[in-house]
Formats: sequence, structure tokens, C-alpha cells
Amino acid sequence: MLVYITTSSKTELAPAAIRGLSLWHLSVGGGFLARRRAAKYLRRLYEAGVRRGVFDTAALAALAARQGIDPVPVLPLRLLLLDGLLDALCGDTLSRAAVCLRCGVGGEEAAHRAASVLARRARYIRLEGRDPGLSALLLRRWGVSPGDGGLPVALTVCTGHSAGSVDGPALYLTGDCARVQTVTYSDLPLPETLLAALVEAGKWQTSEIRVASVTSSLDIRRENHYNAT
Repeated sequence: MLVYITTSSKTELAPAAIRGLSLWHLSVGGGFLARRRAAKYLRRLYEAGVRRGVFDTAALAALAARQGIDPVPVLPLRLLLLDGLLDALCGDTLSRAAVCLRCGVGGEEAAHRAASVLARRARYIRLEGRDPGLSALLLRRWGVSPGDGGLPVALTVCTGHSAGSVDGPALYLTGDCARVQTVTYSDLPLPETLLAALVEAGKWQTSEIRVASVTSSLDIRRENHYNAT
């Protein structure tokens, strides 16, 4: 069970359902007393076993975090939609380009998932960082010998922690990917965290989802903004 927190004129907690997914809906009014009441509701939800939530704003996320309720992770959703993310970032250019797959601490599973997609999308795959059997896997399963073929890297895919800085276009498949990159979806007026929860619960199919854009917040000055074509 999760809680969906939105802003409203008054603070109320009620059961709700979105596309068949049962959840708690907490509307939070303005002002100190309204937020104090909301915090009380959140403590009750935490005591009842609720640990994840969907939040309208960063302020509401912070309010929930103080009571031990964290955002629904979006990394599992983004891994399922990796083809769409690559289309938004690079279109069909990867078949003639090199990609760097950089695996940081704790990113082994995501790196393996990414490798299975990159192996059929990219001309070359250069590996950096931790190598949890990826070199042998690429060669054995897909006949890809790791390297960049002397080509400049068109995209760096980062997994795990301590992946280091990236020059040029990047895709972050990390635990904090929602913080460092924003993904928008066509004709889906839902928070990405709610969409992730719906997909996880089998209430929404990935075939119904189209990635519209991927925007990096790590280097706004260079306008690191990519849109699907």
C-alpha cells in the first residue's frame, strides 16, 4: 500500500483507487496547522506499514520523508522503458556509434539489463568502472567485443554509485535517477512515481507508455535537454 499526497484547500486522508490500484490519498492544505495534521496522518500510515508514496511537490516529499515514507523508485520503470529512453536521447544513431556503459558500485544488475538492450542497439560498447562479467557476457551472448572501435562516444549510460562525471549526453540508470534526470511521457498526466507503481502492480502496461523527453538536471547551463523525434 502507498500514499498519494497532493495539495488541496484542506487536509484529509481517505482510501482511493487509481486504475485498480488501491492506495491512500492524503490532501494537504496550506499553513502550519494543515501540515501538522498531515504529519500526524503520515505517522499513522507509517505505523500501519506504509513506506512508499507519490508526491505532488518536493515540499510534500520532504514532509513524508520526515515520517519515514519515501518516493516510489522509478529505476525499475526506466529499465523496462530503456528502448524508449534511448530513442528520446539518440534516435536511431546508435547503430552507427559507440556507447559507454559505466558501472558504479551497486549498479551490476542495472548494467546487465542495459547491456542486453545496448547490444542490439549500438555498434560498439565500451565498458568502464566495475565489470561484473559484462565483457564475457557481451562476447558470449551477443558476439560483441567490448570497445569503442575508435569512434567517439555518443552516449554514456551510468549505473550504480560513484560513476563519476560525464562529458556529453548521458543516461542515468542509478538509484537517484529521478533526481538527476527528468523523463516525461506522451499523453500521460501522471507523476512518474505513480506510473512506476501502476506498472509494478500490473495495472499499466509498458506498451501503453511512450517516452517524450529526457532532461538532465546535472548541467542546465549546457542545456543538456533531449527530445524524442
